[in-house]
Amino acid sequence: MSVVQIKADLHRYVEEADDDFLELVHVMFDKHLQQQQAREYVGPPLTLEELSQQCMEAVEDVQNGNYFTIEEARKMLKE
Repeated sequence: MSVVQIKADLHRYVEEADDDFLELVHVMFDKHLQQQQAREYVGPPLTLEELSQQCMEAVEDVQNGNYFTIEEARKMLKE
């Protein structure tokens, strides 16, 4: 089956589906897109050395007071 035919079938299915099923499919599509975006954002996997270095830098940041409180982070997210 071609991609064109699959898309045509899906459009028809959407028009004929009940609300509960549409909500389910919407959640599935949304989750799938979020996972794709997360993979694109994250990039290639880290090597063990890179991960270790990032962890050491994070520990140093916390020890030096370079972090945000939960309240500060929430405020930044609202802006």
